[in-house]
Amino acid sequence: MNLLKESEMFNQAAEYYDKYRPGYPEEIIDSLISVTGISNGSDLLEIGCGSGKATAQFAGNGFTILGIDPGEDLVRIGNERFKNENINFVQGRFEEHDFVQKKFDVIYAAQSFHWVPQPIGYKKCAEILKDNGYIALFWNMYVLYDNDLDKELLEISKRYGGIADFVTESECENRIAAIVSQIVNSELFEKPTVIRKLWKQNYTADEFYGFALTGNRFMQNSDEDKKRAFNDIVALAEKNGGIIERPYLCVLYIAKKKAV
Repeated sequence: MNLLKESEMFNQAAEYYDKYRPGYPEEIIDSLISVTGISNGSDLLEIGCGSGKATAQFAGNGFTILGIDPGEDLVRIGNERFKNENINFVQGRFEEHDFVQKKFDVIYAAQSFHWVPQPIGYKKCAEILKDNGYIALFWNMYVLYDNDLDKELLEISKRYGGIADFVTESECENRIAAIVSQIVNSELFEKPTVIRKLWKQNYTADEFYGFALTGNRFMQNSDEDKKRAFNDIVALAEKNGGIIERPYLCVLYIAKKKAV
């Protein structure tokens, strides 16, 4: 599936995305602010801002934030949310957008930078960052552990074409190493600082089904399959006290632009 099609599908799930997608640990946001040294008046660019899940955690600090996302409905939700803040969302693709010689202190991407074609992504980031600017990339990884709940959840996910990109602990480590290598190999940024935070979120069956509806593969199921999936999710929650507990490993990569 091409990038444009993926973006269209996220936009179709805008309301579910805004309501059910997990946010990010405050420790990750605090670390990003601390390491990069941004403060009141700093200029930030967010790639793939969506409806503003991550943006909301930066609001109130006096930053000027420009967010860009391909999804029209996601951008609309974001602009409605932040209409009284110094935050503005625009519709478009980062790699295609003309920033009119605007320079940023930090460019960050939450759960989105893997959609940006490379090597143009890193190259464009370096071009529009100020001297001594930073990129800050972070993702929640959907960790699976060796327990009955996680095993059954993985089976449900496989049965319906994939609810989320579930990964084992070793797969997490491989992915972290690959992202570090990608940043270093761009030759445009210093070796990144990597900050991790393991956290958990509890879902009711309805909430977890709402989360499933934000997944582009799951969304393509027939109504009948979605109904069967919902019933399976309800049964799994009932076996676990009405709750589906999901561990997330949030990993932040902060890299300073190399001096020219």
